[in-house]
Amino acid sequence: MGPQFRSCAAHLESVEEREESVVTRMAVGLAMKVGPVTRRTVTSADVPYALFAPKAVFARVEDVPAYGWALVLLLVTMAGVGFATVETGLIDREVDRQVQDSIAKLEREQVDVVERSALSKMIADTRKGGEFLRLMARAQVVIARPLGTLATVLLIPAMLYGIVALTGRKPEWHALITICVFASFVDVAAEAVRLGLMLNFRTLEVDTSLSLVTRFVNSEPEGAAKKIAALSGLLSAFDPFRIWFWTVMIAGLKSTAQLRGWKVWATCVLFWMSAAGVRAALEVATMPRPG
Repeated sequence: MGPQFRSCAAHLESVEEREESVVTRMAVGLAMKVGPVTRRTVTSADVPYALFAPKAVFARVEDVPAYGWALVLLLVTMAGVGFATVETGLIDREVDRQVQDSIAKLEREQVDVVERSALSKMIADTRKGGEFLRLMARAQVVIARPLGTLATVLLIPAMLYGIVALTGRKPEWHALITICVFASFVDVAAEAVRLGLMLNFRTLEVDTSLSLVTRFVNSEPEGAAKKIAALSGLLSAFDPFRIWFWTVMIAGLKSTAQLRGWKVWATCVLFWMSAAGVRAALEVATMPRPG
């Protein structure tokens, strides 16, 4: 009975090994067909939810390049709003007004100074300059504005990457870009609202920030114009859309645990006010020179 028992046991072990081998091969084959199990990340369809319920959306953000189509949609939409602005005809009307003002100034100042033929040439050159100005104004809203948006969604994550690294946490580049791309759709909403205001008031001079109040301040005293321009740039920070943008950014940074607590608030407020300082400097630098 001893040898027969050992033979039977060996046979049973052999059968069990074959069954385990078959089960293992079946499991491997099934895994190869199904593929690795991954958690669902964000897509371009989540953009509206990211603006109004950012915590729920950014909780699913992973350090993978899931922002591709959202970025394409963002740039195309910004270019589309710019094209719609061109189609309103307001840019052409503003350029024509500037050209007519320049021609009137030439006729008023040069009519008794230069010959009529020379004055006619100066007027023709002014009209040619107006056509170039018209082309550049159109390119600014259709091309330059989307490029500026692209620069923003690359520059802000790059700076945040360094700040996150300084805090001792592991920065996630793709997650930071995803947050910034989704938050930048606030700019699309802002441009759409401004376009509506342009159509309603038939002017390009529209604003949604507190810098509007500087238009009612007297700039006649010497040196007041620069101060008002700087104040206008600083007050531009108090724009509901800019505040909305940074609110979404804060929610994204907290949900992905890139920054937490006072650090996320301090970082975003610093960026917010720094951008206002840059706009103030640009307002002063681009002021028309007297004479």
